[in-house]
Amino acid sequence: MTIYTIRISNQSGFTKTYTVFMAPPRVNENGTPVTVLTNAWATFSSVVTGGFDSLVVDDSLYAFWGQAAQDVGPGVVVTAGGVQLVSTDARDEVGFAAAPPTGFQGLTAGKAQTGCYAIITSPDFTAADGFVFGMAKLGTEPVPTPVATFAAEPNDVFNIAPAQKFYVADLGATTGEVIDPTGLTAVALIDFTGVPQTTATVIQLANGTFSVTYS
Repeated sequence: MTIYTIRISNQSGFTKTYTVFMAPPRVNENGTPVTVLTNAWATFSSVVTGGFDSLVVDDSLYAFWGQAAQDVGPGVVVTAGGVQLVSTDARDEVGFAAAPPTGFQGLTAGKAQTGCYAIITSPDFTAADGFVFGMAKLGTEPVPTPVATFAAEPNDVFNIAPAQKFYVADLGATTGEVIDPTGLTAVALIDFTGVPQTTATVIQLANGTFSVTYS
């Protein structure tokens, strides 16, 4: 297991709130690409100028399911649901059933596509029931937080391929809130893919831009 550290330093001259989110995983539904929404993962509130905060995480992943009372889009907070620890190395596949007890049922290794974990769904619900699937990680909350969500479909197979890429934004968001990264201007990219370093230091400078160094 790899441990990653993300350090955030505020040198902007103003008190700031920062939100950390992940690059959305690639998801396919029986080979067809699926639209994936980005959820705020961790928030650092009111970091004073000259101050810093940090987040220490490992590379573990959780399959996520939830049920929304409204259409899921920017501004909607996704929290309630359930998780299942999964491994992309083991190519884990987890089953989902809507009938009580609603949730993930059974875990089978070697069923997902290479570099993925998979969610296989029962036929006992419809899209109108508002279920969502996705990916969750442990962050600043004591339980795994959804970092990416997409609409669930019955009697289907979804393969989810995550990336070890993170973003820090000059943004105040609630953990689990769906955000639209395309509208953000002050964002730092942290990419741990294929590099030996496991610590990223993100500094917001006086002009509002970010610098990122690895160690």
